Amino acid sequence: MERWHLPDLKQAVARCQERNGQGIECTLTPVGEFAKNAKEAKGLTSEFVAAVRAAEKRDLDATVGVKLTALGGVFDPEGALERLDTIVGEGEQREVGVELDMEGRGLVDLAMEAAYRHAAAEPPLTLTMQAYLDRTVEDLSRLAATGTRPRLVKGAYLGDADDFFEVEDRFRSVAARLITSGRLFSVGTHDPDLVAWLLHVGGASKEQVEFAFLTGLADRTKEQMARQGWRVREYIPFGKEAGAYVERRRRYLATLRALGRMPLP
Repeated sequence: MERWHLPDLKQAVARCQERNGQGIECTLTPVGEFAKNAKEAKGLTSEFVAAVRAAEKRDLDATVGVKLTALGGVFDPEGALERLDTIVGEGEQREVGVELDMEGRGLVDLAMEAAYRHAAAEPPLTLTMQAYLDRTVEDLSRLAATGTRPRLVKGAYLGDADDFFEVEDRFRSVAARLITSGRLFSVGTHDPDLVAWLLHVGGASKEQVEFAFLTGLADRTKEQMARQGWRVREYIPFGKEAGAYVERRRRYLATLRALGRMPLP
C-alpha cells in the first residue's frame, strides 16, 4: 500500500479489520474532494454511502469520514447539505457514525450549518474543529447545544495563525477548555509535545478523550496507547484521487523537518 492511503474500499475494510483486532477504531475516508460538478458530487456521495454499508456489513468498529467539497460544497452548498443528508441518513439506518471534515475557512459556515442540521443524529455527528482559526472557541460554544462531538486538530489548510508554536498554544488552550467542560471529544494530532501535554499536564482522561491518528503515522503510538486502554482511532483514506490529500501530508512532514522536529513514532 501507499504510506498515506489504500487503493480501494476492499483494502480499507481489511485494514480496519486488522486495526479493530488491535483495539483500534477506524474512520473509512474516500479521498475524493473538490467535486467540479453535480455529476462528480453524486458519484462521490455514492462512495461515502458504500463505505457506510461496508462498515455495517463487515461489522466494523468504524465511522465514515466526509468532506463537503466532495459533495459540491464549493459550487452548490444546499445540494451538498442534501447529499450529506443522504449519507447521515444511511449511517443512522445502519448505526454507522459520520465524521465531517471542516476543510478551508470558506467551508466553515457550511460545516457548522451541517452540524446544526444533524444535531439529533444517532450515532452523533463528529465535526473537525481547527485550533488555528480565531472563531473556533466561539464555534465550540455554539456546538455545545447540539449532540455533535468535536475533533480538535491544529489545521492543515490556511488559518488565522501560521506560526507552528502559536498554533500549538492555541491547541492547548482549546483542549483545556474542552477538558474542563467535561464534553466527550477527539484530538487529531501527531505532535509529541501536544500528546504528552494532554496525557501528563492537560488532564485528559480515558473516559473523555479519544486520540485519532492517520494511516502512515504514529503506528507504534497507536498500538501502545490502545494496549494501555486509551480510545484510539485510525483514519484510513482510500481511493485513486489522493493527490491533494498526499500533498498536505508531505507538506506537514516538510514543516516538521524545517523545525528539526519529528512526529510521533
